[in-house]
Amino acid sequence: MYTSKDTVRVMIITKDHRIEGEMHILEGSRLTDALNSKGKDFYAITDAKIWRVSDETLLASPEYLAVARDAIAAIFPVEP
Repeated sequence: MYTSKDTVRVMIITKDHRIEGEMHILEGSRLTDALNSKGKDFYAITDAKIWRVSDETLLASPEYLAVARDAIAAIFPVEP
């Protein structure tokens, strides 16, 4: 069964990385609704770019990335 999704461009900060990409959330919901969902251990990010925080080196540009909820220090929407 397919569930309709919206995408939100986000920046995610972890201990060692800065990630920017499209986060997929339920259609019509807000980013905070998706983050408050206790049933998700990972968040799907597409069209991602991953930088090392320490020196801003671009490490990878994967089409798909699963980010662990526990690894996120900060997350916020960014303009495309």
